[in-house]
Amino acid sequence: MVTADLIRATLRLIGAISSSETPNADESGDALEALNLMLGSWGASRFLSASTGKVTKTMTGASSYTIGVGGDIDTTRPTAIYNAHWTSGGQDYPLSFLDYSDYQDIGIKTIGSIPEYIVLKPDNPLSTIYLFPVPASGTLTLDNVRPATELTLADDLPYPPEWIRAMKFNLAIELSPEFGFTVSPELVALAQESKAVVMRSMVTVPLARFDALLPTSNNQVTSRTFITGGGF
Repeated sequence: MVTADLIRATLRLIGAISSSETPNADESGDALEALNLMLGSWGASRFLSASTGKVTKTMTGASSYTIGVGGDIDTTRPTAIYNAHWTSGGQDYPLSFLDYSDYQDIGIKTIGSIPEYIVLKPDNPLSTIYLFPVPASGTLTLDNVRPATELTLADDLPYPPEWIRAMKFNLAIELSPEFGFTVSPELVALAQESKAVVMRSMVTVPLARFDALLPTSNNQVTSRTFITGGGF
């Protein structure tokens, strides 16, 4: 199915055109804009992004790397990163995630060693990634969620059937007010159900892992204090 077919089916669903009609250029353009905005919004969610992909970057010893189109890591700017590991000598080292505010509290950020933490500082058009401790070499692999690539009317939809169904019903919700139609309870229910199916298909259950920032006993200083003091 191409994008134009999805838009025609959606406009037919809400009653904007009849089954024998084809939308005009303005109608198609307005619907395409709404579709791309909707997919861009979905892309901000881990469970509603069909554009998840792996990105690799050879480490140079820098303490930070920009990420986004034209950045040090030249790829679509991610809205979030959910899995990351650093590889050296054929060994993978999983990275834990640290909030940027916690990263700022680290006393000495330039300590070099095997990295344990990765930090994403969101910005636009380029975000910034920090690793701590700072590796001098090796390869960083990111499994990131990014906004969906914008579609054109002629594009073959790069989505499985359950996605196309959810896109049709949810786009109908988006378009109905703009085209002067009332959203029916039945359409709302179909949009919610089809979107839930897609979200369930994207769920993965991570392995439980001890948080290295937690203290191991009441007699020890907290790990966060240890980190922020630069005690590596």
